[in-house]
Amino acid sequence: MSDNTSIEWADTTWGPVLGCDRVSPGCDHCYAITQAHIRAANPHPRVAEAFAGLTERTEQGTDWTGRINLLPERLAQPLRWRKPRKVFVNSLADLFHDGVSENFIARVFAVMAATPQHTYQILTKRHGRMRSLLNSPDFVESFQDAVDALVGDERDFIPQWPLPNLWLGVSVEDQKRANLRIPALLDTPAAVRWISAEPLLGPVDLTRIGRPNKQQPELVWDVLNQRYGVPGRWQVPMKAEARLDWVVVGGESGPGARPMHPDWARDLRDQCTAAGVSFFFKQWGAWGLGAGHPEGEEGPGDTFINPDGETGHVWFNEDLGYPTNYAGPWGEGSQIVFRLGKKRAGRELDGRTWTEFPDTRTAVA
Repeated sequence: MSDNTSIEWADTTWGPVLGCDRVSPGCDHCYAITQAHIRAANPHPRVAEAFAGLTERTEQGTDWTGRINLLPERLAQPLRWRKPRKVFVNSLADLFHDGVSENFIARVFAVMAATPQHTYQILTKRHGRMRSLLNSPDFVESFQDAVDALVGDERDFIPQWPLPNLWLGVSVEDQKRANLRIPALLDTPAAVRWISAEPLLGPVDLTRIGRPNKQQPELVWDVLNQRYGVPGRWQVPMKAEARLDWVVVGGESGPGARPMHPDWARDLRDQCTAAGVSFFFKQWGAWGLGAGHPEGEEGPGDTFINPDGETGHVWFNEDLGYPTNYAGPWGEGSQIVFRLGKKRAGRELDGRTWTEFPDTRTAVA
């Protein structure tokens, strides 16, 4: 847990669970692996113990071991926070990982219920377990038992379900993962539903979320405008409560970061703006638009990225002042991007900082 966080859309993090493993391409350069590995060597014994055994060195580099550490001693931390905060739950873990018991998840939910002054933000790539668990009457009963144990039976505290102070989300890095995870999210009871398209590794159309149907493969969900059917002749509106409330977009940062095509971010912004859904542009990541290599630094060239995600190198002709040589599949709609680093690349999208939240749609010019 940290009382402060560099995550732009949260005020603090709360980590009663540590550890994970990779499930999709968005995990390939997971920052949490590096953080967990570093903290396991922390000179403070309590910190080192919390992160013990989570990572290992492999021929491919540092990776998760698959071990999950549950930290019940951290469960009570939000109870001591008086000032309301936006709390990102388990920034170095996935709450719905199979290694986290149902009882422990219920205890996490009980703490969130007992601290209505805070807004909690959960992200998962385990959409299947999230949906089955939160739709289960047995889990809701375990949750109520955990609430009773936390606040005492004498208070007769019956929390709302779903929790009104919980924003429940899934990570979506490309269209394939959007098609898999977003329908599960919409099938899960939640007061606020959101997606984190970070790292964004390909174009995502939220108005064309595919639903497996052998008889009618052309059927899609428009999860922003809450309709279902064939584009141009939508058949039925989606249930009023099955809505997407917030979209966060960001590029990848850190060693080995993959570039994000600017049009992927722009398209998601335009989809959200047209539908009146809150949009938050978190960062460009390591790659951005700009003036190329920092002054005095030389490189073999810069990088271009095609709309389909293919990349290659580009060399500038110093005399002409524009690129003349390309190594790779340069195609229509390609964009030259520069490895500037997260700080220098910034988080402005077309000259504007997008910092919208559910119910408070404020774009900062």
